Amino acid sequence: MGLISFFRATLAVGGLSVAGLLMAGCEGDNTPPVAKAAPAASLGKSTPSANISRLQAWKDAELIASLGEGRVEVVGTGDSMAPVYGDSTILVISRIPFEELQPGMTVAYGNLRGHRVVHQLLTKDRLGWRIQGFNNETEDKERVTRENLIGVVYASLAYDPNLK
Repeated sequence: MGLISFFRATLAVGGLSVAGLLMAGCEGDNTPPVAKAAPAASLGKSTPSANISRLQAWKDAELIASLGEGRVEVVGTGDSMAPVYGDSTILVISRIPFEELQPGMTVAYGNLRGHRVVHQLLTKDRLGWRIQGFNNETEDKERVTRENLIGVVYASLAYDPNLK
């Protein structure tokens, strides 16, 4: 189960302040997905990193977020999106109209348990978008809908957790 925390939110998403919200992975069900990213087991579970510090990655994410309306920077933890995003990743989430979503996009949404989740869109059905973490064996039980969509991952910045 992945976890992504909003450490700083300086703007409103959907008219509500997002300060202090948590991003967390969902439990999956056994419905087979139509489209699916390769599981981390086949890609290797290494976490992305770069030769920059967490502070520098955060500053870069703040700058990227400030260049567009409706963007917020978040810090990722957990392994549901490994190997693409992990503990050493900062994401920039951007609001997007529900009608513009497409299969393969990585989005943030709020689940029924009150957690915020970042996973990949699979296919759209009458209930909304089916979604799954890259590293999860099954898709999420819930759907992404117009009501629970937070935004799309606009940018990801990896950092070296050992650099100060």
